[in-house]
Amino acid sequence: MRHIPLEQLALLARFEPPEYDSAANAQGSPGFRAAMEHYRKGDYAGAGSGLRTDVQAHPDSVEERFYLAICLLLTNDRPGGIQLLKDVTASGNTPYLESARFYLAKALLSEGNLAGADLQLRIIIEMHGKLEKQAQLLHAQIIPRP
Repeated sequence: MRHIPLEQLALLARFEPPEYDSAANAQGSPGFRAAMEHYRKGDYAGAGSGLRTDVQAHPDSVEERFYLAICLLLTNDRPGGIQLLKDVTASGNTPYLESARFYLAKALLSEGNLAGADLQLRIIIEMHGKLEKQAQLLHAQIIPRP
């Protein structure tokens, strides 16, 4: 692994939160929908609080754990966000698998864990999904080419 200055790691780890489409996800619980209104307005602390309560009530909801993980990362609870993203990836082939791996790679980069980020990015590239190109670009910035 190469050495990357902390300032550059911080830039590589930055991300825009994934969008949430309330019309496509109208079947969520009332608590989830209320939390996601906070999320859509950029109130990640408020969304996280509501999502944390809802995840306790619906621990098997991959969608709720995914968005809670994003909120935790955006409110400086990196360990909590990383753990939830790992839980989401461990849930198998869900609609959130590729995105969870991508945001997990970003979170691992923010911790300076290049090996962990490298692994997640390589898996994304092998998935050939919608984030393949972004993963390739990010991977090229952290892993030197031979």
